[in-house]
Amino acid sequence: MNHNIIIRNTKSIIHQLKIAFINNRISQAVLSCTMAIMPFSVLRGVVIVAGTLSLNFHWVKISQWLGDLQQNMLIFLPVLLNIIFSLQWAVRYRLSIMLSISLSLTVLFGIAGLENNHEANFLFGVSLPVALLSAIFTNLILEKNITLFRTNKIQLNWKSAKILSFFIARLTSLIVVGHIILSACSWLTKDISIAIYPDGFFHGLLYEMIREFTWFFGIHGFYIFQDIGFRFMNNTISNMDAWKAGHGSLNILSITFYEMWCASGGCGGTLSLLICLLISRNPSNRHLINVSLPLAIFNINEPLIFGVPVVLNPVMFVPFLMTPAVDYILAYYATLWHIIPPAQQLVGWATPAIINTWLATNGAFSAVFFQVLLICAGIGIYWPFLRYMEKRDYKEIALPCGKKRFVPLKGNQFQLTVPGHREAESPHHYLSEVNEYIEARRHINALQNSGNFVLWFQPQITLDERKIVAMEVLLRHQSDDGKITPPYFLKYYERIGMMPEVDFWVLENAVEVIHHEFSRFPGMTLSVNISPQTLLEPNFLSVVSKLLRNPLPSGWQLEMEITESQKVKEPQQVIEVLAVLRQFGIKIALDDFGSGYSTLSYLTQYELDKIKLDRTLVLGLAREGGEAFLHHVVQLCKTSGSIVLIEGVETEEEHQIVQNCGIHLAQGFLFHRPQPLNQLCELLETNT
Repeated sequence: MNHNIIIRNTKSIIHQLKIAFINNRISQAVLSCTMAIMPFSVLRGVVIVAGTLSLNFHWVKISQWLGDLQQNMLIFLPVLLNIIFSLQWAVRYRLSIMLSISLSLTVLFGIAGLENNHEANFLFGVSLPVALLSAIFTNLILEKNITLFRTNKIQLNWKSAKILSFFIARLTSLIVVGHIILSACSWLTKDISIAIYPDGFFHGLLYEMIREFTWFFGIHGFYIFQDIGFRFMNNTISNMDAWKAGHGSLNILSITFYEMWCASGGCGGTLSLLICLLISRNPSNRHLINVSLPLAIFNINEPLIFGVPVVLNPVMFVPFLMTPAVDYILAYYATLWHIIPPAQQLVGWATPAIINTWLATNGAFSAVFFQVLLICAGIGIYWPFLRYMEKRDYKEIALPCGKKRFVPLKGNQFQLTVPGHREAESPHHYLSEVNEYIEARRHINALQNSGNFVLWFQPQITLDERKIVAMEVLLRHQSDDGKITPPYFLKYYERIGMMPEVDFWVLENAVEVIHHEFSRFPGMTLSVNISPQTLLEPNFLSVVSKLLRNPLPSGWQLEMEITESQKVKEPQQVIEVLAVLRQFGIKIALDDFGSGYSTLSYLTQYELDKIKLDRTLVLGLAREGGEAFLHHVVQLCKTSGSIVLIEGVETEEEHQIVQNCGIHLAQGFLFHRPQPLNQLCELLETNT
């Protein structure tokens, strides 16, 4: 019993760690820039393959040129990662793009220069973690001091000088600390590097296992032990040159040995895992296969490792370690006993399986056949673990047509999915949150490439006079062919943590519309939806303050609606932010009250100017007691001192009932549908 409790608690902790990892804004940014940089990695892989093929055809000069090209790409890769992270962070958190990139590169160059000041090209050997961490900490420091750069010029006073001095001191300290940490890590790992350098069977196996083990935390072991990799590469080249000159025999262990036998499809022998997914009948694997298959051909397996997931997943990490270990042992002794020949030339890591073995062994069929056997052995290792996860998370049922179908389990029950909807996932489903993140990114990229976002508006009217007194700003997507799409796409932005970026864009454009289009009309209220996620942004208030430097036209007011469909995670912090917004003269409204996460405590917890009742209360009027219930809700809302508005009024009967319940403001299709800016301006001309 105690054993089962420990297992359940361990699973719960790991699952919570996964969710915390995915929802953390730094890990989201890291994952995003990792996906953005992947085409560059694939292109480098293609260059490596082309160089290998050129050497095989004795095109020496072309092969050397391609080798230099991929080496320069490797040197530039950390710099590119640093730039991409800074660019995305700056756009995401409304920082200066050029300032963010410039400072991040300065810190990176500073750390690299101190660490390798004896090198002519001091960027050579700078690892991706160093480039990434320098960008992360630089942008966090910049974000904390962003008020210093919000104005057009830095004011020459003691306060600004003090802030600037601290800012420069923090960046300088970051460079020094980065250098100290790198030096300490080099000193600490010196003995480790000696212990695991692959100069024999045991050390070679230990080297492989330690490199693979770091993937449990999503870290590529090659970059941690990059110094061993460079040394091992040079020794491999020297050994092969000596063998070709007739001065020695080939070593069993080489860089190519690991690429051929232990990394088919990428680290962990994940080509075997991919084949398991292909032969599995579970339809939930299809998207992961589509994403992973093209990259796995070139031995790039990050989508597979994060998508299955292997990261932070004890079940799938067992075969992830076992497969390369078994491959290593079998390949080592097969080479030692002359069953297969050793690697005779270098083959790039991105060369596809079978081809890499054929080239490395000069066309030895025995080696190619042996690699196929190892891939099959890997399938045998991965398969029971994958089936265990499927049985744990899914139930296979027989349909009347004779076919079988997987349905997701939930607790001890299982439920069929609704046709036309994406299949629900159990809490422990092996397609992790990262897969959803990738899917959201794909949808967002498709939207951005197929059109533009535009603002539409829906008037809010007084029920007695039907006079427009306010407008709600609505976000729409307009495709290149003119088709307008409602904001169903917002769920993708919410999933990847980009709702603040959307809200900032809407807010900025809404304020601009007030100044340039609405200033000729009598003062009204323009209402903008703001998610709780945006309210908690560190620079939210500074962005709003900057927008309101230019006062709104006479009589106009800005209103922010808390998007109540998202749960408020930090209510106390939201209260503080709303209080500052009210000091700016901004009205506060609670949107969709009566649905989602709303509670009665919101009425006393937040100081509200308006409460918008959800359309579900209008639909409830058709039920017995619906009108009485609405009347009580309205009276309850009025006790908070807020104006009450109801959404979704579509018939004259509903109009009369809600007016009898004491509601004075409404919006709905009965009065005005959402409309673009030009139509709204024509409507306001007749309303004045």
